[in-house]
Amino acid sequence: MRVWAVAEAIYGVIIGGLFVFFVPWKTPFVNVAFLAYAGLALAAGHGLWRGHRWGWRLGLAGGLVGLVAGLVVIAGLVSSWFYLHGTFGDFGHGASIASLLVISVPLQLLLLYPCLKLKGLLASPVRETFDAKGPWLRVILGLCLLPFLLGFAVHQRYVLTPLDPVPEAARVQAVEYVRARMMKREPPGLEALEGLAMGAGPLYVTIWYRGRIGYRVFGDGADLAEALTRATDNLVNHPQMQGRRESRGRIKIDRIAARAPVLSKAAPVLALSVNPGLDGLFLENGSTRRTILPEDLVRARWFGAQPLVPGIRELRLGLAAERALQRLDGAEGDLSRIRTESWIEGKTGVLPVMRGNTPGDSGPSAWRAAAISGGDFILRQLQPDGRFHYQYFPYLNRHPDPKRGVYSLPRHAGTVYSLALLYGLTGEARFKTGAEKAIAWLVERLPDACGAPERACVPKGDRADLGSTALTIVGMLEYQRRTGDPRYANDVRRLLRFVLALQRENGDFNHLFHLSTGEIDEETRLMFFSEEAALALVMGHKLLGDEAYLPAARRALDYLTTVKYDFFLGHFIYGADHWTCIAAEEAYPHLDDSRYLDFCRGYSRFIRRIQYQDGQWDNVDFRGHYGFSGLLVPQAPGAAGFTEAVVSTERLSRHHGIEDPALRVQIADALDALSREQVRAENAWMMPKPDAAKGGFRRSLVESEIRIDFTQHAASALIRGAVEADSDYVLPPGQSG
Repeated sequence: MRVWAVAEAIYGVIIGGLFVFFVPWKTPFVNVAFLAYAGLALAAGHGLWRGHRWGWRLGLAGGLVGLVAGLVVIAGLVSSWFYLHGTFGDFGHGASIASLLVISVPLQLLLLYPCLKLKGLLASPVRETFDAKGPWLRVILGLCLLPFLLGFAVHQRYVLTPLDPVPEAARVQAVEYVRARMMKREPPGLEALEGLAMGAGPLYVTIWYRGRIGYRVFGDGADLAEALTRATDNLVNHPQMQGRRESRGRIKIDRIAARAPVLSKAAPVLALSVNPGLDGLFLENGSTRRTILPEDLVRARWFGAQPLVPGIRELRLGLAAERALQRLDGAEGDLSRIRTESWIEGKTGVLPVMRGNTPGDSGPSAWRAAAISGGDFILRQLQPDGRFHYQYFPYLNRHPDPKRGVYSLPRHAGTVYSLALLYGLTGEARFKTGAEKAIAWLVERLPDACGAPERACVPKGDRADLGSTALTIVGMLEYQRRTGDPRYANDVRRLLRFVLALQRENGDFNHLFHLSTGEIDEETRLMFFSEEAALALVMGHKLLGDEAYLPAARRALDYLTTVKYDFFLGHFIYGADHWTCIAAEEAYPHLDDSRYLDFCRGYSRFIRRIQYQDGQWDNVDFRGHYGFSGLLVPQAPGAAGFTEAVVSTERLSRHHGIEDPALRVQIADALDALSREQVRAENAWMMPKPDAAKGGFRRSLVESEIRIDFTQHAASALIRGAVEADSDYVLPPGQSG
C-alpha cells in the first residue's frame, strides 16, 4: 500500500500545484474543485501509508471521482461527435483521427492514473486485507458505458432525418401553379402534390426580385397541395401585390424536410449546429413562429464571419450565432434547426436548389465557357488606371474603397498571366487588350534600379518582394508567348536579374529586398514565392532563349523537389507546391528530370486523398472539391490552385510516355465543381446585379466574397483543362507536328 500512498501524494501535489500556480483563476469554482480533488488524494495517501481502512476508502473514492470526471469529458466529446455528424454529415477520416487525438488527452490526464489506482486497490489480496465487499467492478463497468449511451441518446434526439425528395413533376407543377395565379391565368391542377407530406413546418413561397425578397408567404395543410394552395392564396391576396413589378421575380419554394432541436442556444454551440447553406432556424414560442431559411443566413453573410471563441479571430468557424439570435428577437422559446428542400424558377425550367446553388453543366465545353465567363468578370474589374478591383461583394453589389485597402501586386501580376493565357487559348482579343492595360500599370512602377542599375523589381513602398517580381515576369512572358510581341523583353531581363540576385546557394530564394538600404532580408519567408521564382526562371530561358537562366532554374527545382523536404516529416507530406509542378512541366524538355515527375505525381496523389469523391461523402455537392471534413464547406480557390498543378502533372506524365487516367478523373472532378459553382444567371437570384457578378468565383457557396485571385486561378485551370481534354497530349510544349 505504501507504493500507492507515495503515488497519491505525488499526484495530489501535481494537481494542486497545477491549479494553484498555472491554471488562471477565471472560473474559481473549477480551481477550487480540483484543489479539493488534490486534497482528497493527499489524505488518501496519508491513510494508505499508515494502513488505515479509511485511507483505502478515500483512495477508492478519489479513483472513482477521477474515473467519473474523465468519463464525463469523454462522454461530452463522443456526444459532440454524434451531434456534429448529425449536423454536417461525414466527419472525415482526418477530422475523426484528430478528434481521437483530442480525446486521448483527457483519457490520459483524467483516466489513466485513476484506472491504474482502482485496479491496484481492488485487487483481491488488497480487498481481503481490508475485508471489503461490494459490486465495485460492476459499478465501474456500468460507468464505462456512459459515453456510449449518451452519444446514442444525442444521436437519436438531435439528428436530422429528411423526408424523401419531392418528385420533379411535382416541383414543376408547384411553380407553374404559383406563376399562373400570380399572372391571373387558369392554374394547373395539383395532382402531383396531393398526398405528399408537407414536412415539419409550413411551406414557404418566396418571390425574389433584383436580389431581394419581394414577398414571402407560407401555408399549412394536410399535404403539399393544400399547403401550396394556402400559401398562394396569401401571396395573390397580399394588398401590395396587385400590379407590382415584383411579380416578375423568380418563384422559390422551400419545404421543411426535417426539424430537430438545437442542443443549446449558447453561441459556440449554436454556431456549430447549422450546416451552412442547408439548414435554417425555427423558433416557436406559443402561437408565435419565426423562421430564418438557409438562404437568409447565407445572404446575411453570417458564415465564417464571427470567431467561434471570442478573441481568437483566426477561428472563424460556423454561424455568427449572436447575430442570428438577435434576428430571432433573443430566441425566447423553443429553437430548432431545419433542413429544407428547395426549388426555384429558372429560364431553363424549375431547378433544384442545394446550398444556394443550382445544377450546372459539366465537361470540357462547360469548362471552356466558364473560363471565358471568368475572364470577362476579370475585365469588368479592370479600372481606368490599369489596376483591378481586388474584391467584389455580390450580395451588396459593391467593391471596397480601393484607397482604403492594400493592393496586392502578386495577384495583379497573376491576373495578367491568366488574361494572357485566356487570349492564347481562346483567341478572344479583349483578353489581350486587358492584359496590355494591366501590364502597362506595372511597367510604369518599375524603378530605375533595384540594388544595381541593371536590375528591376516590383516595389511596394521601400521594399520589393520576390513573388510580385516573379509573377510579373510570368505574366509578361505569357503575353509574349501568346501574342508574339516581345515589347517587354528588356524589362523582363532586368526583373530576372533581380530574381537571380535573390537566389541562395542551395537553390532556394530570399523573399524580400529593402530598396533604401540595398539589403536583402534573409529571414522572412513568404508562401509561394520560391515556387513562383522557379517558374519565372524556366520561362525566361524558354521564351527569351538566355542560357544563363537554365542552371538557376535547375537549382531551384532541385531544391523544391528534394532539399525542401529533407526532414523527417517531409518524407510524408507536401506543402504549397502547385507552382512547382507548373514550373516542372514548363521546363520540359530542357530540364528532363524524372525526379520532378515523381514529385508532382506524388503531390497529385497526396491531394487526391483529400478530394471529395462520389460515394464517399454525405455532402454530395462537395464532389470534386478539396477538404478534410463535412464540417467546412470547401472553397473554390483550393480546387482552382490544385487543379492547375494537376493539369501540369498530367502533361508532364504524357511527355514521359506515362498514361495516368486517375489524373484525368481528378482534373475533371475539380473542374466540374468549379464550373457548377461559378456565378451564373440561374444561381444569382440573391444578387442585385447578376450581370455584374456573372463569371466570378466566390470563396465558397456560403461565403460570397469574390476576389480577383479566386477568379484568375479558376479561369486558368478551366481553360487549360478544357484545351488539354481536347488535345492528344503527345507533343511537348513548343513543338509542333
